[in-house]
Amino acid sequence: MDTRAFRRLRPANPVGDLLRGWRTRRALSQAELAFEAGISIKHLSYVETGKAAASRDILLQLASALDLSLRDRNALLEAGGFARQYGERDLSTPELAEARRAIDLLLLRHEPFPAIVTDRRWNVMQANRAASRLMTMLLGPLRMQRPLNHMRMFLAPDELKPFVENWPIVAAALLARARHEAMAAPLDEALQSTWRELMRLPQLPEATEDNAAPGPLCEVRLRKGDIGVGLIGAVLTLGTPQDVTLQELRVEMFMPVDAASEAALVALAAQDA
Repeated sequence: MDTRAFRRLRPANPVGDLLRGWRTRRALSQAELAFEAGISIKHLSYVETGKAAASRDILLQLASALDLSLRDRNALLEAGGFARQYGERDLSTPELAEARRAIDLLLLRHEPFPAIVTDRRWNVMQANRAASRLMTMLLGPLRMQRPLNHMRMFLAPDELKPFVENWPIVAAALLARARHEAMAAPLDEALQSTWRELMRLPQLPEATEDNAAPGPLCEVRLRKGDIGVGLIGAVLTLGTPQDVTLQELRVEMFMPVDAASEAALVALAAQDA
C-alpha cells in the first residue's frame, strides 16, 4: 500500500494532528512539550497518535504549554469533542463595556496624536479624532466613509502610498509583521484570506526568508503639500483577557518623532477645534 492510500485509510485524529502541527511550529520535542505541560511523554505520544483521548484539562495544559491563542485553544478543545472555553463577543455587547471604556480612554488621552484600534485582520475598528483628522487630510473625506484596513492603507498603491516618503521601508516592515501574524495563526481562515488579499496587491516589496518576529517600532514619514508628519508607533494589547475578541484587539498609538511633527499635529487639532 502506498503512503497516500494509507493516509486515506488512517482514522481521523484531529487532536493529534493539531498538537503535532503546533509542536512542530514551536520547535518542541515531545519530551519538551510533555515537561512543560506536566504530563508523561508516553501519554502525549498516545494522544498525538490517537491511541488515547486527552481530557479537557490535559488539552488546556497542552494549549498553555504551547502558548496558543484563545482562538486556537477553542479549536483544540472542539477537536477533542469539548465545548469552547473562551467566548467571542462583539465589542458592542454589554459584557465588554468595561473594556470599551478602557479603550475609549486610551484613545482620548492620546490626543492630539493618532491612535487606532484594529482587529486580528487589521481592520480599523475605532480611531481617535487625531487619527481621523490625519487620514482625512491625506485621503479625503469620501475615502473615510468606507471601511479602513491598516495594512491595506499603507500597502495598496492607491491609498497612503503616495504620501509615505519612506514607503519601501514602511511597507517591508508592515509586510514582515503581517506575515509573522499570519504564520502564527494558520488555522484562522479569515486571517489567512486577508493575508492572501494583501499578497495580491501590486508593487509590494520583495518578500524575505527571515521568519524572525518583526521589530516593534517603525518610523513613518507622511507628507501632503507643505504638511509633513513623522510618526513612530507602539502596539498595545489588553493584558490577559479571557475573551477571544479582546485578545485579538490591537491598540496602535502613534507619537511624533520630532518637534516639527508634533507642531503639525497640534495645528491640525486646532483647525478641528
